[in-house]
Amino acid sequence: MNMQPLEIVDPVPVTALSLSTRDAEMPFGIEEMFFSKTDKRGVINAFNSVFVRVSGFDGEDLQGAPHKILRHPDMPKAVFWLLWNGLQSGHPVGAYVKNKTKDGKYYWVFALAAPVEDGYFSVRIKPSSETYLRVVDLYKEIRAAELSEDLSAEESAQRLLLRLKQMGFPNYGWFQSTAFCTEFEARQSAMKLPQMSDVVNTKKVSLLSSDLRNELNALAREFDSAEILTANMKIFAAKLDHGRATINEIAKNYDLMLRDIQSHLRTLLAPPRAGGIWASPEEQKANFMLCGYHLLDEVVKDYTRENTQNGAEELHQIDVLRSGYKTQSAIAVDDCVKSALVIQRRIEFLLRMVLGLSTIRIACRVEAGALSQSASGLDTIIGRLDNFHDTIEARMVRIQDLVTCILQCIGKSGY
Repeated sequence: MNMQPLEIVDPVPVTALSLSTRDAEMPFGIEEMFFSKTDKRGVINAFNSVFVRVSGFDGEDLQGAPHKILRHPDMPKAVFWLLWNGLQSGHPVGAYVKNKTKDGKYYWVFALAAPVEDGYFSVRIKPSSETYLRVVDLYKEIRAAELSEDLSAEESAQRLLLRLKQMGFPNYGWFQSTAFCTEFEARQSAMKLPQMSDVVNTKKVSLLSSDLRNELNALAREFDSAEILTANMKIFAAKLDHGRATINEIAKNYDLMLRDIQSHLRTLLAPPRAGGIWASPEEQKANFMLCGYHLLDEVVKDYTRENTQNGAEELHQIDVLRSGYKTQSAIAVDDCVKSALVIQRRIEFLLRMVLGLSTIRIACRVEAGALSQSASGLDTIIGRLDNFHDTIEARMVRIQDLVTCILQCIGKSGY
């Protein structure tokens, strides 16, 4: 895209009027949802009645006005930098935003914005999760740093990304996926709506996939730690008067096969294909896009019922966006299936390699028996090898079970 972002500037000074009302919250219902569309410069050209009521601006005030007229002085510049960075890169962007009304009150939303044909479309819901409460405190911290350290918008964004990483989110794409799906689920629960089976199952896929990554990483660490066992075996062999060459050869073969397994295992530990700010695992992307699809489905119904502003053309663009979310979710799910099947095949292959590794371990046990009294130190090493094999085999079975559960959940999702 060739458009330039809106200038990110500090809010205007607080006036006497806003001082009297800025601590007052503008209420709206958890079931309410407002949306708006802007051109590529961020100028508002379509909106619904909930937006008008909550913002306090008349329709005439909003039409043709820059969206930043809603900007609250408490909002960090970092958030808007990230918003424009994502939108201009073609990504849908989810963000917590504190807005101000015409008379200076405030209201919080979780906004999901995305590029459309001739601008951007944003839908906002009322946040209500524990993640939202953590973000309120985080924004206060980042905004204070902007003011005290005179941070630029980009510098502040980097500070925010660092804090999110410390909170357990590797980047913003990871955070927005988690936050949006959490808010979507909290809203559904607050409205006492029935759970959506596809959302429930994709969420399960996300949790199971996280467990799967943890198991794969733990398995890799187990294999890394086993290197000390072959090193100890070689040290033991060097002290022997008889059988040195045999034990040393066993240690060498075990080490070679161990490294071969480690090499194959590393292919399963590849990071997400996309890098940078917006990367996230495919299963998280699937859930994010699916929740976006369902939210836009609700927007289409509301828009049709209200039939305001530009009517058919705007509705068509929203419908295209909704279909895009569904398609992207399906693509991400397909990638999850492919990844799970690859892991399933390679773990079966690794189990066969571990069987070969176990054969070498048995050879070591046989040789220890032949050495008799001089093998006491070797018996300790063999005992540790036994524990190692029990652990990795249990982890590999656990990985197989997780892959099976992931594929079952995906099947139940209806993709």
